[in-house]
Amino acid sequence: MTNFEQYMAENKLEMANNTAVTLRVESNTKELVELLKMAKSGISFFTATGRVVRKAVIWFGPFITIAAAIWALLHGRWPGES
Repeated sequence: MTNFEQYMAENKLEMANNTAVTLRVESNTKELVELLKMAKSGISFFTATGRVVRKAVIWFGPFITIAAAIWALLHGRWPGES
């Protein structure tokens, strides 16, 4: 085997090793991208849920407070008493 043939054989072996490593990196990267997509959709879900809950609290909070105050006054629980 000549030096050129030996060089080409070594080069082919290195290219095969490099291709295997590249494929492993690609599969790991694909998993990370899928994980980030899931996290993004989860964050969007919690953001939307928070907005709905905030609106509900803003609208219903005063009514619940007034109802609780009236109930407390009717049952003898004046402010400052425990």
